Amino acid sequence: MKKNLLKSIALFASFFALEAKAQVTFIDKVSSVNVTTNIMYDSNAAVNIMAGAVPGLAPLFSNKLMCDVYAPTSVSGKKPLIILAHTGSYLPAIVNKQTTGNRKDSSIVFLANELAARGYVVAAIDYRSGWNPTTTNQSAATEQLLKATYRGMQDVANAVRFFRVNQNTYDIDTAKIIVGGQGTGGYISYAVATVNTRGDIENNLKFLRDDLSPMVSMDTLGDWTGLGGVPMLNFGADANVSSKAHMTFNFGGAMGDTAWMKANSLPIVSLQCTKDPFAPYGTGNVIVPTTGITVIPNASGAGHVIPKANAMGINNKLNSIIYTDDVSMRALDVPNAENNMFGFESSFPFENAPWEWWNRTIMQNISVVPYAGSPLSPPTFGFIPANGREADSLSMLTNPNMSDVKGKAYLDTIAKFVAPRIAVQFDLTGSVGLNNFDLVAPAMGSSITIYDSSDLFLTVRWQDARAAGAAPGSTAYIFQLDMATGDFSEPAVEVPVVDADSMMVDQATVWGLLDDLGAPDNMPLPLKWRVIAGNDYFAKISSSEYAITLTKNAPVGVRELNLQNFVKVFPNPAKEMVKVSMDQSKAAIQSVQIMDLMGREISSVQNINAHQTEINTSNLTPGIYIINVVNNQGAFTSKRLSIN
Repeated sequence: MKKNLLKSIALFASFFALEAKAQVTFIDKVSSVNVTTNIMYDSNAAVNIMAGAVPGLAPLFSNKLMCDVYAPTSVSGKKPLIILAHTGSYLPAIVNKQTTGNRKDSSIVFLANELAARGYVVAAIDYRSGWNPTTTNQSAATEQLLKATYRGMQDVANAVRFFRVNQNTYDIDTAKIIVGGQGTGGYISYAVATVNTRGDIENNLKFLRDDLSPMVSMDTLGDWTGLGGVPMLNFGADANVSSKAHMTFNFGGAMGDTAWMKANSLPIVSLQCTKDPFAPYGTGNVIVPTTGITVIPNASGAGHVIPKANAMGINNKLNSIIYTDDVSMRALDVPNAENNMFGFESSFPFENAPWEWWNRTIMQNISVVPYAGSPLSPPTFGFIPANGREADSLSMLTNPNMSDVKGKAYLDTIAKFVAPRIAVQFDLTGSVGLNNFDLVAPAMGSSITIYDSSDLFLTVRWQDARAAGAAPGSTAYIFQLDMATGDFSEPAVEVPVVDADSMMVDQATVWGLLDDLGAPDNMPLPLKWRVIAGNDYFAKISSSEYAITLTKNAPVGVRELNLQNFVKVFPNPAKEMVKVSMDQSKAAIQSVQIMDLMGREISSVQNINAHQTEINTSNLTPGIYIINVVNNQGAFTSKRLSIN
């Protein structure tokens, strides 16, 4: 059914293919970007990875936490804030045997600019790192990585506090805060979305020591928002300032346990390589590549997180509309796809971060890495080689055709996938948004006799779905008719209508359709209908589908019974009232229907059973209308009526 729905809404692309597409703030790039660098948003206790390797170094140090702020220059008013967390395996770049690991990574800089150009304020943050990736003790490795993720959550929470306090400086709407994460930052954003009780942290069997004590203790490290704990391990945050975020997205990374997900979890959008070797796309173990030990058993990636978030109602607002942009349509072509997830497919079996790129010559020549005021290099820190050549070689193993062109193409896709969903979640779609709409006529349960005549019409009407300010010609509708037992996966009829909330079809066409469907003469055929509204960005299905019954009237003698010469409409032009008269030689009038030239029914009188009737027209605006007249024998005619 999904494929057929995609086929239907793909019609919208053909409707608007030749139209100049207006740029929509918060969805399209609309602004240049100003960048302010090296802003300290917090400081906190961090693990010194050199402790034990260099004599006299303490295991903790005070880590200044910095961020860069990307702001649109031509978008006025308060703007949503996106906090963007980089990747890096909770270690500095190169020390982690990767070419990435801070807020200056090419992927972070590019994506921050892409999102800011759409109207968002983006804060690319650093967060605390520190653990021992050489340990072969599985429990110790799990505990260290869990604590690293936990510290990352606290740092994100304190970044939220910083920007709440400074909301006027950065023009931030603090009711619209989004946390995004790349790779390791994706682990953090997943946790921010779901971890919100003490039990999540201290009662999960996967994260208990052998003696059943919690690997992460809130009493020592503070809570997930950065409050409390032992002062030397967590510099307490300001409890008077909220750390609440409202939505998350990630590209790469995994969730430690989907049991964290609850009805009150934050909405989640996820993108990930389906063959990611470091974080499972579905559910599986997270393994340290340097040691081969499992550090997180049964973690889950986009392929399992998003279906669960959709099913639990966490993403209800995101799922209130259909996304018709090219990127979203492509994402739904991936096997087992659902809305709000994009599984990047690759012919290469070990690709995990195709959005990354770096200068190989510069990287290969790096031999010393600054860390906490000291140089890291093999002579001083021998058990973790700090060597750019090694980092380059290892990174190329999972990104062999790395280039800036490739990386930017992926990041452009990520921005185009995420931005419309943020806009929907926070009601930022403007004139391209679509309102909920219902069907009007034929009404639910209607029974209509269809005649083989082009003189009578069937009028179909629905409510207008366009948002305020929608440009003329920017919205289209697709009328679908299906058998009563169908699910619209293969509709019997599909008719496009541009910028109108109704359509008028001559009954001869409908009669022919019923004949094609094999409907017997004079036998009611149960059917149902619905409408899909759409534009360049979004589509929405009518709030209901209506069951109706159409009866194909036997054609014998119908044309001979045409009443054109036996019906009079007077006065014409009319003003307050119009009389409809049937010649006495014909059967009495059964019904009179008045429609405007758009095919909308203005009034209808049924069961008249008289040769003359009067219709009140005082409420009609001046113009041309059509009067349909049917007599008790099923003969019919249509007359034009002018209202002065």
